[in-house]
Amino acid sequence: MEAKLEFQYQGQLLEGPFWDDELERLLFVDILGKKLVDYRPSDQTLDAHSFPSHVTAVVKATETNLLLSTRDQLIFYHEPSGTSEALRSFSHLGQSMRLNDGKCDPFHRFWVGTMSEDGSTGTASLYVADVDGEMKKAKEGVTISNGLAWNQAADTMYFIDTPTNQIMAYPFSKETTELKDGQVVIDLHDIAGSPDGMTIDVDDRLWVALWGGSRVICVDPQLGKIVDSIALPVSNVTSCTFGGVDRQTLYITTAREGVTQDQLELEPLAGSLFSCTMPTRGAASLPCLYP
Repeated sequence: MEAKLEFQYQGQLLEGPFWDDELERLLFVDILGKKLVDYRPSDQTLDAHSFPSHVTAVVKATETNLLLSTRDQLIFYHEPSGTSEALRSFSHLGQSMRLNDGKCDPFHRFWVGTMSEDGSTGTASLYVADVDGEMKKAKEGVTISNGLAWNQAADTMYFIDTPTNQIMAYPFSKETTELKDGQVVIDLHDIAGSPDGMTIDVDDRLWVALWGGSRVICVDPQLGKIVDSIALPVSNVTSCTFGGVDRQTLYITTAREGVTQDQLELEPLAGSLFSCTMPTRGAASLPCLYP
């Protein structure tokens, strides 16, 4: 399969796509551009909202509020007024650490990881909000916390720590606040690119963006194999999610970060939004019930 250009854009680091079923729109972030982006496929319009800090993930919280992770905070963003309310600070992590990918689990709890910006190995973590809204450290020893996904039975969580080049699976339940007894789903050391963001379809197959790999791959966790792929005309593919009225469109984010000027001449669409009509569907996006 091949992805098509959905919207030409010059995002520095597009990430975290979230499909809003109610408003039939795609939300995503430009982390380094410090923007929240609202894209409407019906008329192909795009609005970008600037913030004073990096915005690293977005999910829906209420009818009018979005839950955002920024560089070092969780915030409620009230769309009608354009105002923000700080919920929790992560400033204690230090200047070299920032929040990264985040997503809601099947029980509407928000998970978000961190990453080191100074190249330190194993100093980041993955966090989850408990029933009281406090953030608990679910996994330590992480370097770049990235892709998150849960199967349809909600008894398995998939997780990517990008530099490991592996996708991990963990036993999961509503009570899970610590990831234990992980197993390697697939080792990707032998393919081009590194695993970044991912999503899952209704058949429990993982669709994984490859940073530096110019494609999205489909991994069957039961087989531990790549069973399909989607080619893109840019190197740095960052994440993907299913959307559209029937959730049969895979929206794919990309980045200009890390692309040299010479490469940009060959990849003028780097940092754009792409899409692909799929032979499968994705599950509905889950809102967060962060208190």
